[in-house]
Parts: sequence; C-alpha cells; structure tokens
Amino acid sequence: MFGEGDVSGAGVERIAAAGSRNKAEITQKNLKTLTIKSSDEILVYDGSLPGLYCCVYHAVYGKAKPVDVVAEFAAQPTLFAMRPIATEEDKAHRVRASISGKISVRALELVETVFLTCCKQKELAILNFLLLGYAQGSKTPYLFGHRDVEPLLKAEKHLMGETHLLKGFVRFSDCDGVLTAQITPKNFVLPFLAEHFVDRYAQENFLIYDKTNKAALIYESRRARIVPLEGIEFPEADETEENYRALWRLFYKTIAIKERENPRCRMNHMPKRYWENMTEMQEFLRR
Repeated sequence: MFGEGDVSGAGVERIAAAGSRNKAEITQKNLKTLTIKSSDEILVYDGSLPGLYCCVYHAVYGKAKPVDVVAEFAAQPTLFAMRPIATEEDKAHRVRASISGKISVRALELVETVFLTCCKQKELAILNFLLLGYAQGSKTPYLFGHRDVEPLLKAEKHLMGETHLLKGFVRFSDCDGVLTAQITPKNFVLPFLAEHFVDRYAQENFLIYDKTNKAALIYESRRARIVPLEGIEFPEADETEENYRALWRLFYKTIAIKERENPRCRMNHMPKRYWENMTEMQEFLRR
C-alpha cells in the first residue's frame, strides 16, 4: 500500500444544475474509501505524530479499522480492547511518504496541521481521511462536503483563526532584558506563531509560554526552538515594567471613543478567554 469540447451556455447551466442536485451524492455515496473491516479495538499510541502514523500503518496492513485511536495519556477505561501500538520510525516514515506520494502534499500539510489542533477524536478523523485519500488520490482535500474531509478542514480553519488572533493579542513583558509572554490557546499554535514573532523581534530575545500545551517558544541568539515546559514562574514586574504597562493601559483608554463603546462587538473581535493575558483587559476581568 505504502510505496514510493465546446459547451453552449445552456449546456453549462444544465451541467451546473445537475451538479448542484447531486452534490451530496457525489461527495458521499459515489466516492469509495479504502476497504478494510471494522474491529472492536482501540489503538493506543504514545501521543506523537510518528506514533499516529504507526497506527495508520497498523490499520491499513492489518486491514482492521479501530473504534478509536487515542494517546496513552488520554486513554480511559473502556469495554473495548486496548491495543498498544509501538512507534517505529521506519513505518512512520513510509506512511508519511505515502501521504504526499499517493494523495498529495496538500493532504500531508492538512494532516500534520490537524494533529496540532484541539479537534475531538482528531486521530480517528485523520485515519478516516487517509483511508479515503488512498482510494481517491489528490482530489481528496478538495472534497469539501465529504464527512471524512470536512472535520479536518474545520479544525485547520479554527487553528489558523486562533493563530491570527494571537499575533495581535500576545502581550510581552520585559524580564531582565528578555521579552516574555504567556498564552492559553485551545490549539497548539506555537509553530505557527514562530515565524511572525521571529521576523518582528529579530534583534530581541523572547519567550512565549503556552500554558495549555505546556510548551515554550524560545528565541535567543537568532535561534528559535519549541521546548516542552511543564510550568514557569515569571518574576514580579519591576518599576520600569509597571510604568510601561500603565502607559499601555493609558494608550488603550485614550484611543477609545466613549460614545462608540460596544462591549458585545469587542467580545466578538476579542474573545474573553484571551483577556487574562492582555495587559489592558485586566481591569475588565476584575469587574
């Protein structure tokens, strides 16, 4: 499995109408997926992307689609049999190569992006997508209405939307010459934030701590890296930092137009779950 005419205007309208009527049928019923039997077991892996690829390898070569695929740290007691899947780099490499080779580079990008999202049962969603992709080829990521494609596209959109917001919502503090910030995203966005902040603060040293995913983006000596970090305690702000924070809050209040205040609109554009890490919003949280 894993290897390396002339059309009139009226005619166009008839074709378009037929396509519209049969869209659901085309995207759901007539598209075959890779045929494997269903099993009554849950695959348990180590939580890494290579580990997930090994689960895909097991499902395809074992010709058995699991009930679910879960990371070992998230596994819960269940009546289904739990099958641990060991991570083997050669198998993971073959699966990864097969995605770009037998489906498309876009499919590989989508899979590896969705793996970083908070999508519920993302592992099983990825497996279903790949089983469809191995049968349908390069068109798979563009089957927008298909039940095995839509969840991945939706998860990708959510992650990219959160990344876009955080590019504007990250608030740095100066800690002994190092810029530090904390974020609490739903998705693992640090890989997508890195390029933006490295370009913007190329001459600085900075750290962005992801409290949700227990990881930090560290940039120092013109080198960026993402490291696991269980926790971090930032030092108390000194007088200079407190002055900068006060100036930022004053700037925020000064540019506001009282007569045009619209808390609901602000909540739409600046969701409340981001406020805890934003200097100018602290007083609103205390109300």
